[in-house]
Amino acid sequence: MIIQGEMESESETPQQVHFPLESVQEETEDEEQDKNNNKNGLSPRDDLTQGPTRVPSQRSRAMLIRTPANEFAVPESPLELEKDFLITELKDGDDYGSDVESEEEVDIVLPQETNKPQLTEDDYDTDLEVDEEIFYHDTTGKSNYLKICQQYGLVPISYFVRHIIDNEITMRYHGLSPTAAKAIALVLRDNISLEKLNLDGNWIQAEGGEAIARMLEENEYITDLSLADNKLGSEGAQSICRMLNVNAGLRKINLSGNGFVDSDAKFFVTTLENNKYLKDLNLSHNLFGEEGGEILGAAIGANDILDVIDLSWNHLRQKGAIAVANGIKENVGLKRINLSWNGFGSEGGCAIADALATNNSLLEIDISGNRLNAEAAIRIAKSIFSNDNLRILRMGNNLLTTAGAIALAKVINESESSEMEELDLTDVPVEYEFLRICEDIKMKKPDFKVSFGPVLRTGNTSDDLGKMGIDPKKKVAPILVLQEHIVVNDMRLLDILKRYDTDQTLLVTPEDFMAAIEELAVPYDKPKVQEAVFKLADDQSGRIYFGDFLKQQENQKPES
Repeated sequence: MIIQGEMESESETPQQVHFPLESVQEETEDEEQDKNNNKNGLSPRDDLTQGPTRVPSQRSRAMLIRTPANEFAVPESPLELEKDFLITELKDGDDYGSDVESEEEVDIVLPQETNKPQLTEDDYDTDLEVDEEIFYHDTTGKSNYLKICQQYGLVPISYFVRHIIDNEITMRYHGLSPTAAKAIALVLRDNISLEKLNLDGNWIQAEGGEAIARMLEENEYITDLSLADNKLGSEGAQSICRMLNVNAGLRKINLSGNGFVDSDAKFFVTTLENNKYLKDLNLSHNLFGEEGGEILGAAIGANDILDVIDLSWNHLRQKGAIAVANGIKENVGLKRINLSWNGFGSEGGCAIADALATNNSLLEIDISGNRLNAEAAIRIAKSIFSNDNLRILRMGNNLLTTAGAIALAKVINESESSEMEELDLTDVPVEYEFLRICEDIKMKKPDFKVSFGPVLRTGNTSDDLGKMGIDPKKKVAPILVLQEHIVVNDMRLLDILKRYDTDQTLLVTPEDFMAAIEELAVPYDKPKVQEAVFKLADDQSGRIYFGDFLKQQENQKPES
């Protein structure tokens, strides 16, 4: 059968071109081979294992006919003859298949197939396998820190790497640059183990302070931060205060020695108003002056969260000192305040006295080195007489005079409700009367602590002019009791006894004798002397004859 092209001319028969193409011969002996296998009890698959297998020979070829698509076109070249033809196949029995010659039979030997066990995935393991690299997530931040240092061109700090997961890191005076502080801040941003960070004295400046502030805006696990002596300046103050307005984790911060000036005080005012968590603020060794004191004083009065504030070593004088004192007066939560070395003067000292008379929450105050005089000391003494809460009073390195020191000691001794535990009058001169009063205080309060300056022979006020002095180098008690006998070592006592002897009989009552000793204002064993005095009075009809002491005085005079 001949399949002609779709387009057929009415007058002419289309030209037909025959091209025999090779194809796989049809299988003629397969069925016969399968029958032989069945007779022998073998399957076609088993026959493959019995030796060489004959592949069916190719006895005939499929005949294809090419019919031009354009039956009227005459090809100009053999290449054009290959184009635009329709190909059809002649089936068995067609006219064009009888003259195709058969090819010789080809024997192909296939390899015998043996019975192999079924392999599993483990059977494919070899020694040539390469172990996969295992990556671990570094939760400590060490690898991140090393990567950041490499990025910034920094030498990693070995101390920081060793202690990066500790709850406390102290890196004082390590010479950190602002960039090194930034690298540390980037690592600590996600740290949850650190609670206390100390970077004092590294001069990280405003740039480093900004990096630390950014870190603390996200990290609220750190509760104690110290950035003293880092030259943060005004920009650093603004960054730190911005952080304090949003941070809820910090409880203590040290910003001393950073060069803050009066214009920076307004940043801390906002912080003291907004922050409800900060308990301890250190702004010492800065440059706050009179204007800064006025700004900070109002903020202290409005804050009821802070427990401790340190404003020492600034320049809070005159109006600034008075404003801070008024802030203390209005504050109801402050427990400790350090105002030392600010140059308050007498005006500031009197303002502090008024604040102590009203404030009932303050437990400790330090006003050392503020040029306070005796007037301020006496007014403060009157204030603490009614203050039942103050525990520690530090007023050393002031011009209090011996009179001011005695006034403070007397108030503590005479106040029955006073809870004073320590009186610090470092470098303030005192006399023996002050020492005697302190001995009385220690009899009532054995744990009472007192510190003072040099002990003078007599007072250093105008009222002490002409007063007989006591050599502080002598350790001899003014009165001794030897086998129930009284020995007077301080002859000033006789002059006092003469004033009590109004009838000039050289006899005084035991009460007058003890009053004279008290007026002498020298330390002595009071219980022992009192017992001896009253026993001596009982032996002498209730009065004491001190004429024997006068004879003792005359015997002690050197012979001319």
